[in-house]
Amino acid sequence: MVKKQIYSIVNFNEAVQTMDAGADHIGLVPMQTGGIPAHRVPFDVVDKIFAECKKRGVKSIAIMLNKDIEEMFFIIKRVNPDIVHIAGMDYTADQSFADRLRKECPGVELMQAVLVADETAIDRAKEYAKFCDYILTDSGLAKDTGIGASGLTHDWSIDRKIVETVGIPVIIAGGLGAENVAECIKQIRPFGVDSLTKTSYKFEDGVTEKNIPEVKKFCERADQAAAEVGLK
Repeated sequence: MVKKQIYSIVNFNEAVQTMDAGADHIGLVPMQTGGIPAHRVPFDVVDKIFAECKKRGVKSIAIMLNKDIEEMFFIIKRVNPDIVHIAGMDYTADQSFADRLRKECPGVELMQAVLVADETAIDRAKEYAKFCDYILTDSGLAKDTGIGASGLTHDWSIDRKIVETVGIPVIIAGGLGAENVAECIKQIRPFGVDSLTKTSYKFEDGVTEKNIPEVKKFCERADQAAAEVGLK
């Protein structure tokens, strides 16, 4: 089985619909100083979504788009996700962050985003793998959204090398949707696949909304491709 990870949830109803559509991981941006304001989710809504995740056995992910470590730890302790995803380039996780996370937030796993622009991503992923629980490979870099959210794909041969060498679960992001997720899985054989842009409506004011039929197609095609290549 390949895990299906869906970002970026903004309200409870679409979280439920996304889980019903087949998502194994749900990611959102808790209220913080970083990221696009329209994407930030109030803590009380995060609590409700994460409680539903726990009830269903779906992994909850808190996405960090700021560089203030103290703010990050305040948020992590407040919302208690299954996974914290460090997505910026101004700050990336290191061994001391991982050590503090395990000490102060036992049970919370660490995911670090890796910008895949060229083969230097492989060495960066190897370094992160020394202290992270997951690597997420992604395309594009923006001031407000950190690594990813570009809707662009990248060179999957680099991802394949990362999957083969890091020794921890790797989730592939970057322009994935129902139309290309099967080929991604067949080429890379990752632990998981992630979708944001291709499974969302985006409005002029910056607000996004999950396109639930596309989420369902993404999950179904990911499951079918994983079965075809024997990833169970």
